[in-house]
Amino acid sequence: MIATRLRRFSDGLTHPARALCLAAALLSAAAEAAPRIATSDWTIAETLTAMGHPPVSVADRRVYDVWVNYPPLPAAVKEAGLRFQPNLERLHQIKPDFFIQSPWFAAAKPQFAKIAPVHELNFATDQGIEYAHTLATTRALGKLIGDSPAAEKLIADTEALFARSKPKLAPYTRRPLAVVQFSDGRHLRIYGRNSVFQPVMDKLGFRNAWTGGSNAWGFENITLVDLAKLPPDTLMIIVKPHPQNTRTTLEKSTLWQRLPYSKPANRRVFEAAWSYGALPAMQQFTKQLAAKLPSEKEAAW
Repeated sequence: MIATRLRRFSDGLTHPARALCLAAALLSAAAEAAPRIATSDWTIAETLTAMGHPPVSVADRRVYDVWVNYPPLPAAVKEAGLRFQPNLERLHQIKPDFFIQSPWFAAAKPQFAKIAPVHELNFATDQGIEYAHTLATTRALGKLIGDSPAAEKLIADTEALFARSKPKLAPYTRRPLAVVQFSDGRHLRIYGRNSVFQPVMDKLGFRNAWTGGSNAWGFENITLVDLAKLPPDTLMIIVKPHPQNTRTTLEKSTLWQRLPYSKPANRRVFEAAWSYGALPAMQQFTKQLAAKLPSEKEAAW
């Protein structure tokens, strides 16, 4: 038998054992250094998670899983009440180091401040989503949590995704895109130039079929009748979620059957991408374009 000699240090640990202890210590130190952040804002939550610093709690966490869900929140992230009706008792128990909120939740700021300091960031402008502002706010978030490299990595990864996807999607850019979400079988939101989807279209060389107005959230409320005004070669992108009976209602609609979007070749159904989001939502939309534009196979509604 060949005896294996293990190097020992002055603390009596072998080299492998010492390495394991050192790694554990570094992980522990990193965990201690990472701030425990709570938020009611899903855009902040998705961006923190994409940067490797998921919040300890998110308001309406279960609804986040339906409307955002990219990146998915770790199981350890706790529910903290509704976005506009926070569970303050629960937040006292969670004991975050601080909150990061958007101005949408300014009314609750005095209540949050009794639990932990409150910082405000807004990924949107008064006019809607602007790519340069999204980048600046991503960097501000990285600085706030003490991890600017994570913010820069998220930005670099997003730009790299655009660069990889553009040549693959070039054959499909001849058709303008109409990005919509159905409210029911007769009403829908269509997203304009100040939406989170527009920077992706700009980066990849697509035209937005909707040239009408849009509100500060980036969309206009329309009806099926308005879809007839779009360019005839428009490809409709249907972004989930929508009511479960939407497709059934549409199939019974005489107007819908007369529209080109009743045919699978003229529509695609995408998984949720947060329509008021930031870089993670743009990544999700880009990945869905790359995965689903080449195929006319009907996706599940």
